[in-house]
Amino acid sequence: MNNYVFFLIVLFLTFSFQTNELHAAIKHKPNIIVIMADDQGKWAMGKQSGGEGVVNTPNLDYIAQQGIVFNNAFTPSPVCSPARASFHTGKMPSQHGVHDFLGEDKKYDANWLKGEVLLSERLKTQGYRTALFGKWHATTDSKVSQPGFDQWVSYNALEAGWQNQYQHSGNVLFSENGKNVNYQGVQAWYLTQKAIQFVDQSDQQPFFINLNFVEPHAPFEGLPERLVEQYRNKAANLIRAGGFSNIKNRSQYTLVPSDNQEKLAQYLAAVQLLDEQVGRIIDALESRKLLENTIVIYTSDHGLLMGQYGLYGKTNATNPSNFYEDNLKVPMIVYSGNERLRLKQSRDEFISLIDLHATVLDLAGAGDLAASYGPGQSFNSLLQGERLADWKPYHFAERGNARMITNGHWKLVRYYQRSDSDKPKDYWYDLSNPLGEIRDVPAPRAALEKLLISELESFFTQYETETHTGRKIWQQPYPNAGAEKILQ
Repeated sequence: MNNYVFFLIVLFLTFSFQTNELHAAIKHKPNIIVIMADDQGKWAMGKQSGGEGVVNTPNLDYIAQQGIVFNNAFTPSPVCSPARASFHTGKMPSQHGVHDFLGEDKKYDANWLKGEVLLSERLKTQGYRTALFGKWHATTDSKVSQPGFDQWVSYNALEAGWQNQYQHSGNVLFSENGKNVNYQGVQAWYLTQKAIQFVDQSDQQPFFINLNFVEPHAPFEGLPERLVEQYRNKAANLIRAGGFSNIKNRSQYTLVPSDNQEKLAQYLAAVQLLDEQVGRIIDALESRKLLENTIVIYTSDHGLLMGQYGLYGKTNATNPSNFYEDNLKVPMIVYSGNERLRLKQSRDEFISLIDLHATVLDLAGAGDLAASYGPGQSFNSLLQGERLADWKPYHFAERGNARMITNGHWKLVRYYQRSDSDKPKDYWYDLSNPLGEIRDVPAPRAALEKLLISELESFFTQYETETHTGRKIWQQPYPNAGAEKILQ
């Protein structure tokens, strides 16, 4: 054997060994499924899964008992589009530029997220095959597949009208990889089935699935009667009319309607419908012997007021925008069928959807990559059961020119004015007060007041850009600038 042939054999064997090592490493990575509800506040969960026990959620309760429950999970922005954009980019709205609801209409189009790298793209570099099923809503056209996704099942709302995607049952026009598909039935069941089919695709790569339901988002109608009937009597006394706060309602449409009992029953039925889908996903994984190497995460984009404070809606239920806990706090449950995580935990640390972005990357093998472009902090160490005395002490959120900081006791909501010469308006809330956030209160002692203001300003100085900062919301494209009337 001459030296050249020997060299080729060694080269081939080396390449084969490295390739096998790479395939083994990729195969060892966990499958990851992020299930995201729409407008589901933490309060609308079963008691065992971290909520107030207002709804029957046996499957969520099960994965909560067996997995890890985060009691202080928050949204970075209590509006659908900016919250979802933050999850996919790992950045605050003042970094990526989406501050308000983006309708599926050309008048809303302003090249949102141009230049941003999505979570799906980053996961592709880690060897994952990726899919999105259901709601996207971080730009203005859900029909078009976003970068990094191998499979895309969302909606063609430009053709069917933006309301069509929110129909819980009936005929919904989906877009499967750009092709129109009409579906007649309960759409949550359809999306779950598409996700299971993606799991079944023959492939050696680990998978990432972002399964986004439109439940329990309005309209509060069209849910299966077998579920709604369970809650009609319960809803009558669950959240009664008569609540108030010292923030004015935005309009008559954000007041508690006369048919609140029926709407609330539909809302709770929608949550139970999602619980059934979680059960289907877990059963599918277990029966395929995939649960051992799959991490399932259940969360929501933000919460919702369903009569609390005498209001219906989210941050835009009031004028100015509110940052009530009911709108900020979201469910967050992490579950796996093996010992990859320290299971049966309850955690009280502050985490957000941006931290979830960072954690998914970390679990996929990218380490703390997200820290290089956003405020996300992987909570993988918490999933492992570590006791950390130095975890971040604050949570931050924003919506347009309104920004918030809380340490769990005190909350500051600061509204920046259109002119830089005008001082921002500050509202303080003592969350330990029996009245909660019904009324704002005087600022805390001077040292604490100064500290929280400093932390708020320092955080957003680091995580904002001149182009996208909420402090200059009036200079930004519609609908950011168009929301001026309810932001002052």
